[in-house]
Amino acid sequence: MVTTNGAGGAEGPGPLLPLRTALILLLATLTAVAVVVLLALAHRGGAEIALAALAALAGAVKFFHWLID
Repeated sequence: MVTTNGAGGAEGPGPLLPLRTALILLLATLTAVAVVVLLALAHRGGAEIALAALAALAGAVKFFHWLID
């Protein structure tokens, strides 16, 4: 669905994901990947790596949400 603005031009639909949200999720994902790499280099088990990565992802989302406010 295309709407028109007051100037007569066509304005497409808005972005699927706001820039701030995309940036927060990108930084949190990069943090989780770093945790995975470091724990894999330390020869930890798969379950431990997965749990630590999920915890890092959740903490990073909360941290970057606070930081980029």
